[in-house]
Amino acid sequence: MKNIVKKLSVASISVLAFGGCSYSSDALFPSLVGIDSSEEVAVANASETKNADIPELGTTNFQPLEISQGGNTGTFVGQKVVTFRGELTQLQNSIRQHNEALQKIRASVINNALQYHKLIGTIEAKLQVGTTPGNPQMFGMLQGAQNNIQVMNANTIALNQLATRVASDAAMTNYLLDSIRAAYSVSGAVDEDHRQLRILENETNQTSILIGSLLQEINSDAERQLQYIETARNYLVDLNSAIKAGSYGVNNLPLPTAQAGYMNNSVAQYNAKPSAVSGSPLFVAKFNKSNVKYKDGLKQAVNSALAKKPNVMFEVVAVSPAGGNALTKNSAQNNATQIFQEMIEMGVGAERISLSSKNSPSASSAEVQIYVK
Repeated sequence: MKNIVKKLSVASISVLAFGGCSYSSDALFPSLVGIDSSEEVAVANASETKNADIPELGTTNFQPLEISQGGNTGTFVGQKVVTFRGELTQLQNSIRQHNEALQKIRASVINNALQYHKLIGTIEAKLQVGTTPGNPQMFGMLQGAQNNIQVMNANTIALNQLATRVASDAAMTNYLLDSIRAAYSVSGAVDEDHRQLRILENETNQTSILIGSLLQEINSDAERQLQYIETARNYLVDLNSAIKAGSYGVNNLPLPTAQAGYMNNSVAQYNAKPSAVSGSPLFVAKFNKSNVKYKDGLKQAVNSALAKKPNVMFEVVAVSPAGGNALTKNSAQNNATQIFQEMIEMGVGAERISLSSKNSPSASSAEVQIYVK
């Protein structure tokens, strides 16, 4: 991605509360993130990585060409030429203003992205070396990152509003070009009038091309921002669950003693092979937002399966999007661990529940699927 760094102060936005689901304090899934020898090294590495992960925006600086001057011949067409030249001058002044607004928005986007990734990098580094579950300082940083997303929204709105103004001027430029071309057929013109009309036609045509490129780049920037915001929102959901656990899914409290022996076996069993289940799942919990309320549905599904087949076997599958990052995968595994324990609390024997994981191209966020066997 292009590394364009411009400083621009961003208005502060009120802190938004960022809740989350309750996650397990036990790990049946191993961490996929290595631990550095010190938190300082981790922070430095995270910051270096994220500074390169800023939005890829256009870089064009749109400046119209100077308009050629000409005298008034005194004819009707000559007077129209003077009017056309004044209208083209106004349109070019608008382009300069639009360009200035675009460059300011881009600077704000880059500055805000750097702030966002600085916070995210710090959070990731602390999670990498481990911290206390539900650390309020970590949640404070997460709320700061959420504020950055609000600034991203504001920048996207500003880009869309700018695109509307530019589109209006593009229409006016095309109208002016048509008017200039129509003036050739007006009687009573002298050769100088037609000479100036040809110059104006060329300059207006160049202006039309320039403003079209400006509009295209603004729309492209807005689209990239929308994709960037969606990715950032989903990532904060995963970070929220990791902060609750105090790590990337490596939890420190053991399962109840009765399940301790099975836990070790299930880890080995889980690591041996990924899920190979097929068919429709009994239950699906999608963790695409904070405070996912799934427990009532889980209880109903499990009880229904037990009523139909008392000796039923369950497979709890941690599902992550195909091509997703390690944190999303860990989040899915952490959620599956939580559901595993909740099923045990419902009275399902641990020996009747197996854990596995898989990637799914149809998944847009971390989720847990339960199958019966």
